[in-house]
Amino acid sequence: MKKFNLLIISLVACAFVACNNSKPNTSEAVKSVAIKFTELGRETIMSIDCDKFDSFFPEVKEKQVTDKKAIDSLMLALKDLQGVEQGYKPDVRGKIFITHTDNKTDTVCVGVKMLSYKGTVYQTPQDLLRWVQSK
Repeated sequence: MKKFNLLIISLVACAFVACNNSKPNTSEAVKSVAIKFTELGRETIMSIDCDKFDSFFPEVKEKQVTDKKAIDSLMLALKDLQGVEQGYKPDVRGKIFITHTDNKTDTVCVGVKMLSYKGTVYQTPQDLLRWVQSK
């Protein structure tokens, strides 16, 4: 009988731990989003790297997004990104700062054709460009 009780207690404890350790949906883990951007079609003589965006475009539009539906639509746009060949870098016209509930921040460097997110370069989805301009 003691073995049976011990087994039941172990199963309940395992179930409790499993439920508490389940990872939240990415959009649920996002607290807020900050956007800095210039005209997305603006051309310059040279390509602007992400780390030089602020010095080339000191006067930009800035927006804060805390609305859950807007954050969900951003995270959905970032979910199915299409990669590009190595060696390409985006010509950055905007930055999106995604702040998670644990206060860690991801930066998305947005160009009209390509973007950089978590160290990888992707094609910029048109939905994302519309999202940036509409916020």
